[in-house]
Amino acid sequence: MILQELHAIVSSHLFKNSKRYPTLLRYVVQETLDGHANRLKERTLGVEVFDRPPDYDTNADPVVRVSAGEIRRRIAQFYHENGEDSRLQIDLPVGSYVPEFKLRMEPLDGDENLSRREESGGPLEPSQTAIHQEKFDGYPGDSNRALPKRNLLLPVAIILIVVACIGVYAIHKTYAQTQSDRIWGPVLKSPGSVLLVIGNGPHGLIATSSEEQAALISKVHGPYDHISFNEAVSLSRLTDVLAKGAKQYQVKEADLATLQDMHNRSVVFIGAYNNLWTMRLTEGLRFRFQRDGAVARILDIKQPENRDWAVDYTKPYASALYDYAVIARYIDPTTNGHTLIVAGIGAYGTEAASEALSNPADLESLLANVPAGWENKNLELVIKTAIINGEAAHPTLMSATTW
Repeated sequence: MILQELHAIVSSHLFKNSKRYPTLLRYVVQETLDGHANRLKERTLGVEVFDRPPDYDTNADPVVRVSAGEIRRRIAQFYHENGEDSRLQIDLPVGSYVPEFKLRMEPLDGDENLSRREESGGPLEPSQTAIHQEKFDGYPGDSNRALPKRNLLLPVAIILIVVACIGVYAIHKTYAQTQSDRIWGPVLKSPGSVLLVIGNGPHGLIATSSEEQAALISKVHGPYDHISFNEAVSLSRLTDVLAKGAKQYQVKEADLATLQDMHNRSVVFIGAYNNLWTMRLTEGLRFRFQRDGAVARILDIKQPENRDWAVDYTKPYASALYDYAVIARYIDPTTNGHTLIVAGIGAYGTEAASEALSNPADLESLLANVPAGWENKNLELVIKTAIINGEAAHPTLMSATTW
């Protein structure tokens, strides 16, 4: 059941377009099933899964921690979307690399193991179980165990399904990459290096004075935060896209960047209310950021009556269900260069926007309903993300405009 559930997770749209996250999840699950949970430490995983040298600096290279955090977020989203169909749940607890396995519902009446358990009057012994380990991409499995006769046709069926899936996936991947090339193309093909300007200034949002409840603003941006973790993750994802495109880049904090730094070059702006440049440059766009006391929102100047895209920072952190963000790609007259805005009302929105721009599947989904011909025009999107267990879920498109 565990291996079957693992296969369902890594085959989902949340994992199938990534190599790093399925590999790490498969490894920790297989090692736990093999009785080696005590070996699942950060350094060991870095060496065994990500081919790091045994003496690598885990602080300078947090690949295991970042990957595990992303896996937790995607697993939460998987069960948010598919929980009703899952009999067993796989979790990766915060602060640990040892997965946990939990039954979500009772076995069905026709379950073979259940019937045998009732006949025997007790729990099944290991020798009675019909569970067979799958062999995942070179990880340990039992290749010598014969399949039951009733399953002799299973290998043939699996091969046919895999061949069909490979064909569908190849078409899907090619289209997704094309969409990624289209939105990133002007930035990647522009002369010189790309400047990334990340927000680090004060938000100016009013938090509640009550000490009985933790306000949302205190959780997202503490009084001593310089750059939030969510925006650091966003920066990492966006620079990864630039690196894969062999594009040189430079990073500056918003309060240190000048207009001269941005002139005649492509610039990526990360964050909104903590990034004075984002706030300034989006003032002329259809979708722009607006603040009314402790309520921050994205305003549509063509439909100002729509006030749904908002976050109230006086509410308790636990009540935060959604965040919103703007993704804009256009030529800005102020900088005279290609501009990419990646900015949420809060840090979760920014993180979701960066995920969309760096994940071909998410990008394909968002752009499917954008007006035709956007590739050769300026483009602005408003996206929405659910906040699940303190993590930003995959985004959905709320509105789009081109000019």
